[in-house]
Amino acid sequence: MRRPLLLVAAIASCAARPAPAPQSADSPAVRAFVGAMRASLNALVAVDTSHGHETDALRPIAEQLRAWLPVEIVESAPGRGNLVARYKGTGARRPLLLLAHVDVVPVEGQPWTVPPFQVTEKDGFLWGRGVNDDKGMAAAIVALAMEIGRTRPALSRDVIFALTAGEETGGSAGARWLTQNRRDLIDAEVALNEGGSVRLDDEGKHVVQVGLGAAEKTFQSYRLVVRGKGGHSSVPPTDSDPVLTLSRALVKVGEFRFPPRVIAAAKDQLAADAKLEPRAIAEVEARVARVGQVSDEDERILSKERFVNAHLRTTCVTTQLLGSPQDNVLPTTAEATVNCRIMPDETREQTLATLQRIMGDPSVEITPTADFGFGPYSAVDGEFAQAMKRAVDAVWPGVPIVSTLGTGATDSRHLRAIGIRAYGVDVTPISQAEALAGHAAHGPDERNPSQWLPDGARFLRELVYGLAR
Repeated sequence: MRRPLLLVAAIASCAARPAPAPQSADSPAVRAFVGAMRASLNALVAVDTSHGHETDALRPIAEQLRAWLPVEIVESAPGRGNLVARYKGTGARRPLLLLAHVDVVPVEGQPWTVPPFQVTEKDGFLWGRGVNDDKGMAAAIVALAMEIGRTRPALSRDVIFALTAGEETGGSAGARWLTQNRRDLIDAEVALNEGGSVRLDDEGKHVVQVGLGAAEKTFQSYRLVVRGKGGHSSVPPTDSDPVLTLSRALVKVGEFRFPPRVIAAAKDQLAADAKLEPRAIAEVEARVARVGQVSDEDERILSKERFVNAHLRTTCVTTQLLGSPQDNVLPTTAEATVNCRIMPDETREQTLATLQRIMGDPSVEITPTADFGFGPYSAVDGEFAQAMKRAVDAVWPGVPIVSTLGTGATDSRHLRAIGIRAYGVDVTPISQAEALAGHAAHGPDERNPSQWLPDGARFLRELVYGLAR
């Protein structure tokens, strides 16, 4: 226990030092930073936060950071902790917020081949629930907080480190709760969060593209309900069946395709992806990006590509079903949840009206579930664009940077809604082939290639110092 006290005393007696210049991957400072990130990743993954209990994961981190930084854990509910630490800069500019969530999606029912709540290194990968979404980012933020707190660099702005709860269920226990109840802890000019990408080639040998998340689709689920009379299953109804009625409606939802459109937030990504895809797809992507429209012929080709399709249109898919509580009981209600990811320039009300129209059956009740929030586009220009380019060039020289439209929802929408310019970045490079195989996020055997961990961490480090100097 004596050593941290000596460090604190030494730090207190030192003036702030200049922020470090870009450093190579084998420098002692970078090696120490990557080592701290890996240790934090091991500790975070080891705590099952798929059903709350974020405070349990955050307490040991808070104890570590208190040697160098003021730290607070605020709970939105018992066990639903949010950690916020702050390093004081000169105040010449408004703060920079670094955000990651420490909750994860459940693993029940998934065929994992490794223990999900333990980082396993094998076959060139790090495996475990959250290594990509989002405990890898959280671990990098912890390592950076330790380094900045220990070395005391001279920065022009405060740097706020926030690890939050409940992102996977909408943010009401974490980032959104903080914006509504403790905005003073996280208010900033700029924020870095998940939602970007570092794309490897399919062999996993080279970084081919860095995606910067500047906009994202709106997350909205809808509850569909059809009511029945119930009763004993040995005497089924002959006039109407709520399950059949619901099934017919869901088939119509599943077969419907919202109109494809090329919005500004997706155009650059289409053009950049065209340089990486097989020729048949690449030519179509390049043409669509160039003309800004999707012809019927182009749509037939691109709609077969899952990632491209999701960037061109609003999508709705059935994710949950509910019937009777027992196999010999006729259901009094048949229910479904349809999850939609809505294009940024369309509304939740428009989507609801479309679903009602295509189902065409008033006996199917459809209502929105909880409001998960919405945030506007974050412009990529000026100082931020320059800092991003410097950071990418320091780690992956010459790799293109592409502003992307996020098809998934992140806590950035809650930050953007209160005026914080939030951007999605990534610290865990992965190939599209790995993502399509379900290893990127939410699937069984979540994993990322271990050889790219140091570069991913170094990229975030370079970007933070570049924005905060």
